[in-house]
Amino acid sequence: MKAMLYMPGQEEPVSVFDKVEIVKMNDNHAGSPYRITYYSTRLNAGKTMVELNRDVKMVLKLEDGRSVDVLLQHSSMDTQGKAIGVLRVLSGLND
Repeated sequence: MKAMLYMPGQEEPVSVFDKVEIVKMNDNHAGSPYRITYYSTRLNAGKTMVELNRDVKMVLKLEDGRSVDVLLQHSSMDTQGKAIGVLRVLSGLND
Protein backbone atom coordinates (compact mmCIF):
# COMPACT_ATOMS: atom_id res chain seq x y z
CA MET A 1 0.00 0.00 0.00
CA LYS A 2 1.21 3.53 -0.74
CA ALA A 3 0.87 6.59 1.50
CA MET A 4 1.71 10.29 1.79
CA LEU A 5 2.92 12.12 4.89
CA TYR A 6 1.75 15.67 5.66
CA MET A 7 2.96 18.16 8.26
CA PRO A 8 0.40 20.35 10.06
CA GLY A 9 -0.74 23.32 7.99
CA GLN A 10 0.79 22.09 4.72
CA GLU A 11 -1.23 21.05 1.69
CA GLU A 12 1.63 19.33 -0.15
CA PRO A 13 3.03 16.04 1.17
CA VAL A 14 6.46 16.17 2.80
CA SER A 15 7.05 12.47 2.03
CA VAL A 16 5.73 9.97 -0.46
CA PHE A 17 6.00 6.34 0.66
CA ASP A 18 6.19 3.65 -2.00
CA LYS A 19 5.27 0.88 0.42
CA VAL A 20 3.82 0.93 3.95
CA GLU A 21 2.89 -1.94 6.24
CA ILE A 22 0.79 -1.69 9.41
CA VAL A 23 2.12 -3.73 12.33
CA LYS A 24 0.36 -4.35 15.65
CA MET A 25 2.80 -4.71 18.54
CA ASN A 26 2.38 -7.02 21.54
CA ASP A 27 0.81 -6.19 24.93
CA ASN A 28 3.92 -4.29 26.10
CA HIS A 29 2.89 -1.37 23.86
CA ALA A 30 -0.62 -0.72 25.16
CA GLY A 31 -0.41 3.07 24.82
CA SER A 32 0.21 3.05 21.07
CA PRO A 33 0.18 -0.53 19.79
CA TYR A 34 0.45 0.20 16.05
CA ARG A 35 3.54 1.00 13.99
CA ILE A 36 3.81 1.64 10.28
CA THR A 37 6.95 0.59 8.46
CA TYR A 38 7.76 2.47 5.28
CA TYR A 39 9.97 2.25 2.21
CA SER A 40 10.48 5.34 0.08
CA THR A 41 12.53 6.67 -2.79
CA ARG A 42 11.26 10.19 -1.93
CA LEU A 43 11.49 10.66 1.84
CA ASN A 44 11.84 14.41 1.45
CA ALA A 45 9.37 15.19 -1.34
CA GLY A 46 9.35 18.91 -0.51
CA LYS A 47 11.85 21.26 1.10
CA THR A 48 11.15 20.00 4.64
CA MET A 49 13.63 17.52 6.09
CA VAL A 50 11.30 15.03 7.76
CA GLU A 51 14.00 13.40 9.86
CA LEU A 52 14.61 16.71 11.67
CA ASN A 53 10.94 16.90 12.76
CA ARG A 54 10.66 13.81 14.97
CA ASP A 55 8.64 15.61 17.66
CA VAL A 56 6.00 17.01 15.26
CA LYS A 57 2.70 15.15 14.99
CA MET A 58 2.08 14.50 11.29
CA VAL A 59 -0.79 13.04 9.29
CA LEU A 60 -0.31 9.94 7.14
CA LYS A 61 -2.89 9.47 4.39
CA LEU A 62 -3.09 5.89 3.18
CA GLU A 63 -4.16 5.03 -0.38
CA ASP A 64 -7.24 3.20 0.96
CA GLY A 65 -8.60 6.52 2.30
CA ARG A 66 -7.64 6.23 5.97
CA SER A 67 -5.75 9.00 7.78
CA VAL A 68 -3.72 8.52 10.95
CA ASP A 69 -1.73 10.78 13.26
CA VAL A 70 1.90 9.64 13.47
CA LEU A 71 5.36 10.48 14.81
CA LEU A 72 8.59 9.55 13.08
CA GLN A 73 10.15 6.91 15.33
CA HIS A 74 13.05 5.62 13.22
CA SER A 75 14.58 6.54 9.89
CA SER A 76 17.46 4.92 8.01
CA MET A 77 18.65 3.92 4.55
CA ASP A 78 18.92 0.50 2.95
CA THR A 79 21.84 -0.75 0.87
CA GLN A 80 20.39 0.79 -2.33
CA GLY A 81 20.05 4.25 -0.76
CA LYS A 82 16.26 4.09 -0.28
CA ALA A 83 14.69 5.48 2.90
CA ILE A 84 13.21 2.97 5.33
CA GLY A 85 11.77 3.54 8.76
CA VAL A 86 9.04 3.29 11.35
CA LEU A 87 6.16 5.63 12.21
CA ARG A 88 4.41 5.41 15.58
CA VAL A 89 0.63 5.63 15.20
CA LEU A 90 -0.83 8.03 17.79
CA SER A 91 -4.49 7.93 16.80
CA GLY A 92 -6.89 7.24 13.96
CA LEU A 93 -6.29 3.54 13.38
CA ASN A 94 -8.88 1.12 14.72
CA ASP A 95 -8.89 -2.69 14.83
